[in-house]
Amino acid sequence: MKKILYLLLASVISISLWAQPKQHHSYTVKDGDTLEGIAKVFRVSPNDIKTLNPSLEKGLQKGMLLVIPGNEVAYFSKKQPTGFEQHIVKEKETLYGLAQKYGISQDDLRRYNIILYKKELSKGQELTIPLYRETPKDIVKGKEGLTKYVVKPGEGIWRIAQNYGITQEALEKLNPNIPNPLKEGMEIWVPVGKTGTPEANSSKDLVLYQVERGEGFMSLERKFGLSQKELEKLNPELKDGIKLESQIWIPKNNFMDYVATLAAVTQTGLANAVDANPKVKADMHPVNSKTLSYVLPFRVNTLKSGNIVDIKTKLQKEKITAIAADFYSGALIALDSLQKMGFSLTVNVYDSNGSVQGVKAISSSEGLKNSQVIIGPFSPSAFNALSEVISSDNTALLAPLSNKNIELRPNVFQTVPTGDIQQQTMIRFINQKYPDANIVLLSDTKSKDLNEKLLSSFSQAKSVDNIQGIQKALVKEATNIVFVSSDDVVFLSDAIRILYNVAGISGRNRNYNIIMATLEKGDAYDHNSISNTQLSALKFTYPATNRYAGESSSFIKKYYKTYKTSPTKYAFRGFDLTMDAVLRTSLEGNFLKEANLGETSYQENKFQYIKISHKGGGYENQGVYILRYEDLQVTEIY
Repeated sequence: MKKILYLLLASVISISLWAQPKQHHSYTVKDGDTLEGIAKVFRVSPNDIKTLNPSLEKGLQKGMLLVIPGNEVAYFSKKQPTGFEQHIVKEKETLYGLAQKYGISQDDLRRYNIILYKKELSKGQELTIPLYRETPKDIVKGKEGLTKYVVKPGEGIWRIAQNYGITQEALEKLNPNIPNPLKEGMEIWVPVGKTGTPEANSSKDLVLYQVERGEGFMSLERKFGLSQKELEKLNPELKDGIKLESQIWIPKNNFMDYVATLAAVTQTGLANAVDANPKVKADMHPVNSKTLSYVLPFRVNTLKSGNIVDIKTKLQKEKITAIAADFYSGALIALDSLQKMGFSLTVNVYDSNGSVQGVKAISSSEGLKNSQVIIGPFSPSAFNALSEVISSDNTALLAPLSNKNIELRPNVFQTVPTGDIQQQTMIRFINQKYPDANIVLLSDTKSKDLNEKLLSSFSQAKSVDNIQGIQKALVKEATNIVFVSSDDVVFLSDAIRILYNVAGISGRNRNYNIIMATLEKGDAYDHNSISNTQLSALKFTYPATNRYAGESSSFIKKYYKTYKTSPTKYAFRGFDLTMDAVLRTSLEGNFLKEANLGETSYQENKFQYIKISHKGGGYENQGVYILRYEDLQVTEIY
C-alpha cells in the first residue's frame, strides 16, 4: 500500500493543546548556583534558559538576573529531573520513538525543549533529555511511635490520613506547617504500625488504583463497573473532580475482574481494545462475523505511473487518498488484533476512486452484496449511491466520516454524531450535573443562533450583550456556567482573559466559581493566542465526537511498531469503527440486530446508535463525549 501512502504527511501533527508559553519568571543567581541546578529547580531545559538569556555566553555570575521560561508550559510528570543529557536527532526519529528510548513521556520532551511546541523534529536538532531517578520508596524510622512517609504523586492530606487510620487534623498536628496541596517526594510523619491502607469497607478489600491521563467517571465506570456515586463514596475527594495522577480506592473484586479482562485481551497484543459494554465482552462469538468490506477513495489509478517523486507530489495534492490510507492503516491493526482474538474474516477492499461513478462501477460486486458490514465510502454522494443499490437488511452500511447529507435508509448507520446531537448532549449534561447553576450566555454577532438555542434550553439563563459587562451577571454563592459562543480568535481571547481575571484565579482566593463552556468548539480555540492554561483554570467544558486516547494507549504502541509513525485521528477512527463493526456482528451474526445494543467505547470513539424513523428508518450515532480542560489535560467527564 505504498508504505501507508506517504502517511507521514498527515500524521506528524504536533499537539498544541497544552502548550502556550507566555509568562516568564525572573531569578537572581546566588553563590554556588549552576545552570543545570537552576534548570532542575524550575523544571525547564538549560538550553531554553540560554535562549532567553544571551548574556550567559559569558558564563553564570552571582547577582545576574535570569529570565526563566514560564510555568504555563504544560507537562504531566511532576518529578524533578536529577540531570540532563543531550541528543542529536537522527533521520526518521519521532517524539514517540525518543520518548520510548529514554523512558520518558512526549510531554517531558516538549517541556524541556519548548521549540517542540512550535516546530516538528528535524535531523541534526539538539534536544535536552531530562533524566529521572525513582523516588525513594523506603520509609525511615523517626521519632518514637512515628515514621517518615514519602508522598506519592497526586496524594493529598486526607488520603494519607485515611490510609493510616487517623483524621486529617491529627496528621496536620503531627506535621506543623504542612503544605496543602502536598508536594510529591516530600517526607511527612505518620504513625508506626499502621498498614497504609484503609480498613475493609463493607467486607470488601480495596486496592489503590492510579487514574490514567484523560480518564473520567464514564471511563472508570466502563472499566470497573462502578458509578460516579459509588466511586465518590469510596473516595470523597472525587466530589471536587478527578485530578491528574489521582490515586483512588477500588474494590478488589471489581479490580480483579478488570485485570482478568485485560489479561485476555492483552494476549492478542492489544490491551484495552475492547473497552466496550459488558454484553460485547461476554457474548462475542467470533464464528458469527464472516465478511467485511471497505469502500475507500484510494484513487490508485492516479498513482500507477511516474517515479517516486511524482507519486509523492500527487499524494500531497490528493489529501483524500492520504486520509483513506490513514483510515485503512488503523483498520488493519484492528483486523490483526481480531484475528488473534479468534476471528476469521473474509475482508474485501474496493477503491471507490472518490466518485459516484467509481462506486457505481463496483456496486454489482458479489463481495459487496454478500458482506455483513460495509464501511464507506467517505463522501455523502458516493455513500448514498451505494446505499441505493445495497438495501438488504443482512448488510449494514456504515458512513465513516460524514455526519451531513447522509440518506438514512433502513440499513444505513451514520457513525459520526451530528452537531445538533453534540449540542443536545451538552445541554442535557449541564441540566443533570448542575441543576442549580447560574447560567450566563455570551456570544458574538455570528453565533446568535447558538445563543437562542441555549436560551430556549435554560429558562433562567442570563444573556450578556458584551464581554465587559459579564461580572454583573455572575453570582458569588453559585456555580457560574458561562457559555461562550464564538469562533472568532479575538473575541474568545478577550472573553477567556476577562473570565480568568474576574474569577480571581491568579489570586489566593477565588472571587467566583466559573466554569466556561461552549456548545461548539471551533478551530479558533487552537490558535496560539488562546491561553490553554487559563482555559484549564476555567474548567473549559465542551462536547466532542472523539477523545484523546493518551500516550499509554496500546494501539499507539502497536501502530508505531508497525508503521514507524504515530496514528492520526483517521487511523484511530479506522481502528475503532472496525472493532465495533466486527464485535457487534459477532453477537448474532447481523449488525442491524445489535443496533440497540447500547454504548460501546474504544480508543477515541464511542458508538450508541438510535433509529431515526422520521428520516428514513436508518440510525444515527449519539455517542458523544463531554470533555473538560483540567490540570492542563483534557479529561472525559461524561
